Amino acid sequence: MLNQKLKVSPNGSFKVTRLCESVAICEAVKGDRHNWGNATETEPAFVVYLGCKKEEVAEKIRYLNQVLGCYWCEIRQPKYLKDFEAEIKIRGMQRNSNDETNGLDFLLWAENDFNYIDSDEYDYYVTGTQQRW
Repeated sequence: MLNQKLKVSPNGSFKVTRLCESVAICEAVKGDRHNWGNATETEPAFVVYLGCKKEEVAEKIRYLNQVLGCYWCEIRQPKYLKDFEAEIKIRGMQRNSNDETNGLDFLLWAENDFNYIDSDEYDYYVTGTQQRW
């Protein structure tokens, strides 16, 4: 995991953070001003960026549609994940998986070569929340 801050908007309304080699999220500071459709009562809305090779785009889109239930995807030149040939911008993904849908936690697990990510570590990287003992 990297948890590398890539950008903060000039007016501070969002920040982009790299969560692992191929995944970054753009988080709103609060609420869902941009209509990303996934804000909750306790967490702000976010957009996911997935980096990949150009020849992997179709496979990644199928995966996002079928496994993660994300249907609003935009393929573009890498803006945040510059080490890749293509960047897929994904709206509407949920943070945590449940019985009906896989979420950002599942995507991170898959993009981390199916290595388990401790829930406290996931919470820290995705929400900035750190357990206090």
